Amino acid sequence: MAEFPATKKASGGGYTLIPTWKTITSTMDSGVEQRRQKWTFPKYDVKLSFSVLTASEIQAIWNFFVARHGSFEAFYFYTYDSLAWTGCYVGVGDGVTVTFDLPGKSTSAQTIYVDGASTEAVTILTGGGLESSDRVTYTVAPAAGAILSCDFTGYLRIRCRFKEDTMDRNHLQSVLYATGIELQGLHG
Repeated sequence: MAEFPATKKASGGGYTLIPTWKTITSTMDSGVEQRRQKWTFPKYDVKLSFSVLTASEIQAIWNFFVARHGSFEAFYFYTYDSLAWTGCYVGVGDGVTVTFDLPGKSTSAQTIYVDGASTEAVTILTGGGLESSDRVTYTVAPAAGAILSCDFTGYLRIRCRFKEDTMDRNHLQSVLYATGIELQGLHG
């Protein structure tokens, strides 16, 4: 899976992360609410804004949009800041697989969980995963159905797609500066 072109802070780039959860809310006749959480982990929408871009950076964004066929193909976006992240989804055990990509790169201070319990029976490989992500290898394969998660300090990897399916090439530069680009977060 591709990675969004590097147009980081050096280009005056900023971003807003918007965590989205899925909750079912039912209101009883008495006015009391019952809520049910449908997602254990959020998905993150991203709004990118730019104050300065070079012609080559604008072209790279345009080429990337066209290569993804608009909103059709998913890709990864890495946050521009190395921060502390908690409760990040890694995967689901199958009883056989021992290696999983972490949802970040250049990570440190990693705590790895299996069904909410921390485990130290792991090895972390920095940059060893897909698209520069870090990778965790368990000493013993997590049980089938086990939920794998982690805490870390580093750059969060977000699986996403372009929110819009159309982008006007003639007005791309003004759109990038005026409204930015919105990325729709995806699970997985």
